[in-house]
Amino acid sequence: MYPLKTEKKEYNVARQEYFAITKRNKKLAKVDMLILGTGLLLKYVGRADIGEHFMWLGFILLVYVFGTNMMARNELKKHEP
Repeated sequence: MYPLKTEKKEYNVARQEYFAITKRNKKLAKVDMLILGTGLLLKYVGRADIGEHFMWLGFILLVYVFGTNMMARNELKKHEP
């Protein structure tokens, strides 16, 4: 009976971590869309030299958000009861 309680505790901790990561990543995704939009706007108005840097930053941030979401989901699946 005790191992089941510890497994449930581990699952609940992993679930809380997953929700904390996804909440943070939602905020980062909003900032990322702002950065990508700024880069596209700068390219449109003729400042492609600066706009490309913003777009690369946006793509890197997008990959980071996607990667951390995938890793968090895999960790949660490891602890499923």
